[in-house]
Amino acid sequence: MTKRTPLIIGNWKTNKKVDEVYEFLHEIQGKLPNVKQVQVGVAAQDVYLHEMVKYSESLGLPIGVFAENVHWADDGSYTGETSPAALADIGVTGSIVGHYERRKMFKETNGSVGLKVSASLRNGLTPIVAIAEDTTRYNPDDVEMAPLTEIAVALAGVEKSAAHRIVIAYEPAWAIGATEAPSSEIIEHSGRVIRQSLAILFSQDVADKIRIQYGGSVTPDNAKSILNLPDIDGLLIGRASLEPAAFLKMVNAATEG
Repeated sequence: MTKRTPLIIGNWKTNKKVDEVYEFLHEIQGKLPNVKQVQVGVAAQDVYLHEMVKYSESLGLPIGVFAENVHWADDGSYTGETSPAALADIGVTGSIVGHYERRKMFKETNGSVGLKVSASLRNGLTPIVAIAEDTTRYNPDDVEMAPLTEIAVALAGVEKSAAHRIVIAYEPAWAIGATEAPSSEIIEHSGRVIRQSLAILFSQDVADKIRIQYGGSVTPDNAKSILNLPDIDGLLIGRASLEPAAFLKMVNAATEG
């Protein structure tokens, strides 16, 4: 079985003011595991990214700084968008691409997600490609079809040689903001279907190298059980990532057998 290093990402969305950003990074200083055990990142608003990169480096924090969105063009007349080349220039590690909230509220499509994935890879950024079945409750038929459809379109332009650099984040719409996460059986089934979809698109060897995160009502209490699933290689954490202590507990869960 291919060994995949877990990747834990906190997605802050539009939360936190500048003082809170500095405080969070200071609070986790010296408390993160070795990057060979688990890789850690935080996705924040664009306005903070450059300072987060610099401050993390000054603290010696082994953490990646991620954008929450990225445009598909390196430059040009795209008022209000953020260039992937600009993100790479300031030392950003990667970007979430196609989050459910972006798809739902800002009408992003699998096609635009695909352009952003290619742009991220072109600029050396790690794209965290979010996929979800857009339903209000669990339906196994949606789990079978949505990953294959979204992956096939969103990753259609990705060269096989670069596919291993992609991260897939499975975050079902019906679990976002819910009181509890789906069962381990449901999460693992979804992860397995996603990996099978990746194998169809690329190859089994490539699919076995791609990390799959789970997101949706992740907490310190369920993080370990989710991370122990064979096809889940990390977490994309929303509100539970806002508090340093809770975030560290979920990060450390990735180092526990």
